[in-house]
Amino acid sequence: MGESKSIQGVERRQPLRRFPVSLTWIFGAIALLARLSMFPYVSEDATFFLLPWMQEFRDHGALALGGEFSNYNFPYLLLMYLASLLPLEPLYAIKLASLVGDLALALSIGALVRQFRPAKLAPSAAALIALFLPTVLMNAAMWGQCDSLYTSFLVLSLRSLLRNDGRGAWLFWAVALSFKLQSVFFLPALVLVSLRNRYSVSSPAIAAALWLVLSLPPMVLGRSFASTIGVYVQQTQGNRLVFGAANVFVWFPEADPAQGRWWGILSCGLVVALVGIGYWRREDSPEQRVLLVISMVAVCPLLLPQMHDRYFFAAEVMSLLLVGARGLRVVPLLFAGNGLLVYLLYFAGNRYALPLMIASVVQCFAAFLLLRALTGGSNPWKRAPATVNP
Repeated sequence: MGESKSIQGVERRQPLRRFPVSLTWIFGAIALLARLSMFPYVSEDATFFLLPWMQEFRDHGALALGGEFSNYNFPYLLLMYLASLLPLEPLYAIKLASLVGDLALALSIGALVRQFRPAKLAPSAAALIALFLPTVLMNAAMWGQCDSLYTSFLVLSLRSLLRNDGRGAWLFWAVALSFKLQSVFFLPALVLVSLRNRYSVSSPAIAAALWLVLSLPPMVLGRSFASTIGVYVQQTQGNRLVFGAANVFVWFPEADPAQGRWWGILSCGLVVALVGIGYWRREDSPEQRVLLVISMVAVCPLLLPQMHDRYFFAAEVMSLLLVGARGLRVVPLLFAGNGLLVYLLYFAGNRYALPLMIASVVQCFAAFLLLRALTGGSNPWKRAPATVNP
């Protein structure tokens, strides 16, 4: 099967729900103004990490790209350096750099929905909805984080999978990984679809080469190879099993971190294997690939240890594709509500209150609905046959 051909059924002509251009501009302006109103807020991450990093660039310029002051990879630091050149307050420059990710995310969601017609959304409407998701709205503008950057490339990777473009899927994933380690949640789905459809074995190798090209430039400025490659290892260090995420570990606050870490990894591996078997046993289709990807990016942060508040970000965004799916329409609402609750708990400084445990239960229920649909016998995007009373 050629990688450049579109998978059957994805490109067929279907009427899209229209969204007026004037409303697109109006709501786009509202989304921007809402973000600008949040710019003055100073988060803990900004105080202890982002602002000191920005000061490094203000003090040392491009030479700071070779320093060891940050545990983020080169592409994001390059974006921060470019932002440091702007005549803005440091906090505003940081958040402006992150807003680039919001724009990229909106465009990528629009492109994905244009490809995946069963979502039953106009591309412009889907892009705007993504911008107004609570966690997307607050992630960059309030928190100063950049999760929309890596997620936008994961969205494009999923779009490539729907187009049967294996090489494009791997390359977009490599770019996503160069921004954030959390892109590995997407990897099991990418591997499964690649194996099942016999995509070229050179694609993962080319993706690895691209990741190295995007990651190694700090070495030119003096940073060691071990330090440059080890930024993601630094992110996995910690003496707790959970860092504010609404996953299964919030129920075991007294668990031993060393033992719990292995239990989490093993349980996640087992569930991923079962999901893979369920995907493999059913007919491959665009709908199945979408369900597989969303399931993986939702289940991995739910079961893995040392997860942070923001690690369900990709699942929250991609769940917009479930709007037109029977039995799954509630999942985007569950993800969005949970994300808002967890973010508010973070900003209130109360990470382990009872509501976070409730959020964990809700997250488990949403994952259950996804896995049931993935391994079930019917396509949730297809209309059920009408019944006629005798």
